[in-house]
Amino acid sequence: MVNNDNGRTCPKCGMNLGQKHLCPVCDRTEPEPEPEQPRGGRVCPKCGMNLGQKHLCPNCDVPESGHEDSCGTGAYSASVEAVNSCLARLEDQENADRIQTYRLAAEQGNAAAQYNLGTCYYNGTGVVKDVPEAVRWFRMAAERGDAKAQSALGRIIFLGEGVERNKSEAINWLRMAAEQGRAAAQYLLGMCYFKGEGVERAFSEAFRWLRMAAEQGDADAQEFLGKCCYSGTGVAKDFSEAVKWWRMAAEQGNADAQYYLGVCLYKGDGVNKDVSEAARWFRSASAQNMPDAQYLLGVCYFRGEGVGKDNSEAVKWWRMAAEHGNADAQSLLDRLQL
Repeated sequence: MVNNDNGRTCPKCGMNLGQKHLCPVCDRTEPEPEPEQPRGGRVCPKCGMNLGQKHLCPNCDVPESGHEDSCGTGAYSASVEAVNSCLARLEDQENADRIQTYRLAAEQGNAAAQYNLGTCYYNGTGVVKDVPEAVRWFRMAAERGDAKAQSALGRIIFLGEGVERNKSEAINWLRMAAEQGRAAAQYLLGMCYFKGEGVERAFSEAFRWLRMAAEQGDADAQEFLGKCCYSGTGVAKDFSEAVKWWRMAAEQGNADAQYYLGVCLYKGDGVNKDVSEAARWFRSASAQNMPDAQYLLGVCYFRGEGVGKDNSEAVKWWRMAAEHGNADAQSLLDRLQL
């Protein structure tokens, strides 16, 4: 059907459509269905992101308020914050569920759950940090023979964290855990014998426990044994033995051991001299803000030992060492007026 204006008339509703217009009722373009994906979730029609069943596209479906372009940078930043907030809420809920599970089992006398609940209170995970409450649960588990709880309880009481300090009681708990093979307790008990804290000082007993802990892989015990062997404190001086223990601890990331091992390699004490490997260990320790290692790494760069000579790099590491309290670096920078 044609109207007097030579335009079209809609055959369905009779509307005069003109030459270039569609009927807004009958001839409008139908919206295209959203594409499907194998898991049955939605795909964002703007960016193609797989949205899943219950999630919004973090670029396109964020709330429009405050954003000119929902796919723009501002919206993206907002979406990241929203996602992080959502993840935090999920983590909080998981922690709350975990706490409830631990509590139910702990109240029924399960030692492992009592220890886990105590750890949550000690660290403030899922609950408000409360050391006395942690001690209460640790004590329940410790009295049931849980070695981890005995070790934790002994350490807290020894340090007097949130409870009255009692070295004698601490030693008792540490000994119980150490005798069950708990490496952390063996290390602490060994240090007590080495320093004579809570027990009569006895090097032989100290090294017996320290060696047990070190042989189980305790990095602190390994690092301390290395120092004793290097200096001959309580044991015969033995550079090779020191290097052995320091290497074990260094490979576990102990910064002090990395530095000491680097020194031995740099000087050739107890090991073949290797300045390149020494510099690598200095760098590893320096990355953990070990000031003495930062100072020596600077020396390596200044002299071109084990690394390419680079004065600016040397100054960089000396500055770091000085900022972390290394007196040699502070004095050197002062003399150089840097």
